[in-house]
Amino acid sequence: MIKLESVTEKILERLAAVERDVAVIRANYATKADLAAVEASLRASIASLEATMLTWFIWTAIALASLAFTAAKLIN
Repeated sequence: MIKLESVTEKILERLAAVERDVAVIRANYATKADLAAVEASLRASIASLEATMLTWFIWTAIALASLAFTAAKLIN
């Protein structure tokens, strides 16, 4: 009978440890709302970066075209 009580105590201790571990795991879960917020933030960042890159591309193309026309004018 004493051995059975000892085993029961060990099982209860292990169960408490598992419950603590599950509580920690649940505390670190990301909810759908969390993921949606991150997705919205990423989409905004990507849109901003896309606009910046497009602006740089256009101004670089204009500068290179101007440089090419100037070089062609000076060569002739």
